[in-house]
Amino acid sequence: MRVLGIGESVIDTVCRIDGEVPKNFDPKGLHSEKHVGGPVLTAMIVLARLGIECTYLTSIGQDEDANLIQNLMKHENVRLLPKYQHKTKVNTMVINKQTGQRVKLRGSIKHESIKNISRNFIHQFNLIIIDRHEPPAFYEILKKKKASTKIIIDPSTEISKFTLDMIKHADYPIIPIETVTPAYTGSLEDIDHVLKRLYEWTSKPLIVTAGDMGSFIYNGETTELLPPLSVKAIDTTGAGDIYRGAFAYGVIQGWDMKKTARFSNIVAALQCTRLGNAAAIPTKKEIMQYHDKVLKGKHVNFVNYE
Repeated sequence: MRVLGIGESVIDTVCRIDGEVPKNFDPKGLHSEKHVGGPVLTAMIVLARLGIECTYLTSIGQDEDANLIQNLMKHENVRLLPKYQHKTKVNTMVINKQTGQRVKLRGSIKHESIKNISRNFIHQFNLIIIDRHEPPAFYEILKKKKASTKIIIDPSTEISKFTLDMIKHADYPIIPIETVTPAYTGSLEDIDHVLKRLYEWTSKPLIVTAGDMGSFIYNGETTELLPPLSVKAIDTTGAGDIYRGAFAYGVIQGWDMKKTARFSNIVAALQCTRLGNAAAIPTKKEIMQYHDKVLKGKHVNFVNYE
């Protein structure tokens, strides 16, 4: 099974503060660390660590930050196909020390879209993971992929015609709970209505990542909650990205949706107990060790799994 990832790569400048992040927060002067990040990049590393052959198509700069990304992907045995731009994208991530919740301050660097991907190249892959940052590539994938090739999406919390198209055409529409909660729908009573509308739009079960509630699957009639694992969260950055990578692994293994979602919950929980995005990804040994313990009903200490 060969997997293609297409998406945004960034350098996250991470700093941690006490308490909630205030509005108009200026992180200048705070101690920070550089971490490699990106929704699909993170999913690729998870899959590579689990033994899956991965190729990653992304845009990066011609600078020292790009070297960090290239060196990491080489180390993780992910085949990197870079589309070079002037500079690598850089964001600032501000982490609440007490809760692990984070606020992203996006940088100003823009990249040209990835496009003109050959049909022969796309036909090499059995599963494709793509994020919302590459609309032209997404529509090319739909036109050029093999009928048997599966698509997993990362639309983030954006609600737009494009992300609705992503949800409609994905084989596994995984969406964050923010897209169906009151900030978007107006009231709690509307959540079920939004899920029904999205289900009608895609005609496939919706997989919703729900943070400390775990995840749930909506099949058009009922919602099944798959509870989370109790962890002391250090940093929740990349948990949804990790979830998608783990979900892709379950698809490759031929697992049913419930087993796949439970496995994804475990891997995402492990991610949250360390600081950073790609730097916090658990190893295959760690993933399988704790997955087996959970299946056997044993107590698991997730506060420090190293």
